[in-house]
Amino acid sequence: MKQDLYQVLLVDDLPDAVRVLRDRLKAFDFLNVLPIQSDPFEARAFITQNNVDILFLDMDMPGMDGYTLIQSLPDPPVVVICSGHNSYAYESYDMRAVGYVDKMVGHEKLVRTLKLAVAEVDKRAASRVRKSATISLRCMETKMIKVIDKAHIYFAEINGKELTVYLKGADNQIGKLQSNITLTELFNQLALQDFMRIGRSYVIHRKAIEGYTHSKILIKDLKMKIPVSALDYQELLSFIKQAE
Repeated sequence: MKQDLYQVLLVDDLPDAVRVLRDRLKAFDFLNVLPIQSDPFEARAFITQNNVDILFLDMDMPGMDGYTLIQSLPDPPVVVICSGHNSYAYESYDMRAVGYVDKMVGHEKLVRTLKLAVAEVDKRAASRVRKSATISLRCMETKMIKVIDKAHIYFAEINGKELTVYLKGADNQIGKLQSNITLTELFNQLALQDFMRIGRSYVIHRKAIEGYTHSKILIKDLKMKIPVSALDYQELLSFIKQAE
């Protein structure tokens, strides 16, 4: 789940020490580098009130060190430790830091660290989307955006560019919605413990599986049979076993 711009914040009680790093970060067109925060208490307030994706964090600061700052945040950003000392191995692990750089870090290491940080930001964003209880889909018939309870998504199939989502509500009636998003876009927003993708054409909720063979899955209530490849069959067995 790639963002347009990643919000980057540097926190250091000696801002002059990281100005070169800040200027180098500004050269990356996928980053928006925020003003340096020199007071850890003000930095904490800023992070809680603003969107910060990646945090380059000094560890030695008066009043509140970097470790304490991170521990005080309910949902901390992706952390890169920015220090000239190599004595924070435990803290970096406990803070789930993705990198450990010197304030005059070389270009190649900075690029590698940013790749790790961006990947972690995307991973967390995707996880939050999957955990959301609802999904917004544009209905092709009404041209309106509908907010759908993910628990009602039963089965989905793609034909060309038209996605058909089968919905099953509390009354056990099956309804259909046509949308123009891709099957991948739909699947990327669904909980992996509940949904499985079959090939390029289908996404199925586990409760919709009535039966299966090595080559077919029978969709409950719809009385549809969809093809299953050998690879999908092995994943299907694992998927079903998770619920046992």
